[in-house]
Amino acid sequence: MERRKLQKTGGSTLIVSLPKKWIKENKLDAGSEVKLLKQPDGTMSIDPGQSNPNKKITTVRCNNEESQHLFRDLIGNYLAGSTEIKVVGSPRLTVKERKTIRKFSASVIGFEIIEEEATQAILIDMSNPGALPFRTAIKRLYKIVSAMYNDSILILEGSEDLATDVVDRDKEADKLQWFIERQFNMMLEDSSLSRLLQASSFEGVVYSNVARYLERIADHACRLAEIGYVAGLIPGRKMLPLAKNAGEIMENSMKSFIHNDPRKATVVIDKGKKTMQKAQKYFENKYKKEIEHPLEFSIAMDAIMRTIAYSTDISEAAINYSAKIGNK
Repeated sequence: MERRKLQKTGGSTLIVSLPKKWIKENKLDAGSEVKLLKQPDGTMSIDPGQSNPNKKITTVRCNNEESQHLFRDLIGNYLAGSTEIKVVGSPRLTVKERKTIRKFSASVIGFEIIEEEATQAILIDMSNPGALPFRTAIKRLYKIVSAMYNDSILILEGSEDLATDVVDRDKEADKLQWFIERQFNMMLEDSSLSRLLQASSFEGVVYSNVARYLERIADHACRLAEIGYVAGLIPGRKMLPLAKNAGEIMENSMKSFIHNDPRKATVVIDKGKKTMQKAQKYFENKYKKEIEHPLEFSIAMDAIMRTIAYSTDISEAAINYSAKIGNK
């Protein structure tokens, strides 16, 4: 960080000089026009006005490794904010590598394959960073995760046919969570995106964390869905109410976050702690006896308790967020 003093010129005008290195990097000169952008947190950023300042081209080279390695590399570049990814074969792209590239394109928001040859494929980001601000994206993610979790409860009650659908929807949850994290990473590199995303860098951190908590709840909804029908057959009447309580805690946590309500968040945290204690006690007491389907029981209870834990994390984020920006 550089610090510079304001200087007075003329009668009352204040000016500040710009770093020579920054001017050179952005190919500016006397008479060049720059844009001054006021940020949500009150700071001011200077946009050098380049034609495409956000363009970031990366190359991924294939080495006939496992397909999941290539997929991870592509996701890593996506999260880092790449706007164009060139995938190069060695010496040419294999059928498996092409399938992985298509899987990646279908798994994220905005990236499309615009060129595919024997030796390489090029993917370009077709999305507009401002088209889906953090607040809108987090609401969409919550709706998906909430529906997944509520359906997993229906599976506990006997609706076995919903399991596959819950697991399939996890791909949409991953897609949105990755998108939110990508937007945040891009904003850290280009402060002008703060205006488009309608959030400061601090808010970006909070939204990124909440998105991660929701994505993890989605993962546990999948775990619950996969074994829920069998777990629901275990004698006893406490698991289902605990699962429903966890869902209510998640719902109220998100309400406290979206509506910037720290008091509600505090109430949710207290309820979450009490419900967690009940769940742990039930789990321990049940395991002291011989039970049917012990593995499914353990997985179901772990999913329920982790949903409670991540939901209280969202409430804590709501409190921190409110303390920073103040009640509106």
